[in-house]
Amino acid sequence: MSLSIAPWKYGKQWVYSITYDEALTDLYRFAVPMHEQFGFPGHVEVVVGQLGEVRRIGTSSYNGYRHMSGEELQDILHRGWGVGNHSWTHTIITHETLDLELRQAKDKLEQAIEASVILFCSPGDNTNMADHVLEACRKFGYLGAMSLTDALNRPEDELFWINRTALHDHYYAPFFSAFDPFRNILYAEKTRGWIIDYCHCPLETPIHPNKDCSADQLQQRFETILSEGGDSVWCAVPEEVLSYHLMRRHTCVETLKHSATQHHYRLNLDSLPHGVPYRSLTFEVQVPAAWCRDPKIWINNQALAATLVRPRTLRFTTDVEDGIEIVVGEDRYGQSE
Repeated sequence: MSLSIAPWKYGKQWVYSITYDEALTDLYRFAVPMHEQFGFPGHVEVVVGQLGEVRRIGTSSYNGYRHMSGEELQDILHRGWGVGNHSWTHTIITHETLDLELRQAKDKLEQAIEASVILFCSPGDNTNMADHVLEACRKFGYLGAMSLTDALNRPEDELFWINRTALHDHYYAPFFSAFDPFRNILYAEKTRGWIIDYCHCPLETPIHPNKDCSADQLQQRFETILSEGGDSVWCAVPEEVLSYHLMRRHTCVETLKHSATQHHYRLNLDSLPHGVPYRSLTFEVQVPAAWCRDPKIWINNQALAATLVRPRTLRFTTDVEDGIEIVVGEDRYGQSE
């Protein structure tokens, strides 16, 4: 009858996030209202060197579209979205440009949005997920890095190579895979996976069919996530999911006492990285059947409601800090014996 940490927050079976590379203002036309409609948080990846400016990057399909300004990014944050660094120049990052692309870009973006930035998103392709880049990410205070590898993420996976699923009209030759609103969902459900979709700026038609979906396709994807996921999917920004990863990995459960009337635990945070923004965890605990009639948990002597999720199994979610004590039992005040 031990206390355990759930793989995902709220005991959900799988997780869904979505990211929009480049952070273009045209997201306000379709994507932002659609997120408001469905209640999903989004996430934008910012080319910091052109913050608030019309895009001018090589032969990009998105040249001529405007990047969001600091004020617009703050608005996005207030809507529950997240913001990541997509580099300063959107070019290959060399040893010589690490400081500009990672440290200076992070500093400028944090000043613009008045919030911390903990995620780097590789621009271009996975060339910018090279060892020297990821080493610098760790040095400059990022907590994770997102790639362009089309795969799921799982509770035990590496956080400096986070995978993302292409949400595109169709994929490059020679694959030619067509848009599929069900993409990776069944696999996520079966394996407790975390899907992160990525696209750029869904409009009436995709700006580039190999890099984007249409607004109608985005709506189909959202409808499918909800219809297939139901109560089993946790929709969250990558920062919150990343934080849950780190909190789960660095929280140790110490059993202080097990008796016929009470279970008493202490939570210890072991080497938690600095700057983790979200610090809550979901726990499950097995208890005698008699304790399940009016399930309660006490956190540092403060009562917290718990949910009976299976026979003799209680679940609860709480903020976690080093040294907090949890009591489960018949003693209604949660006092130690």
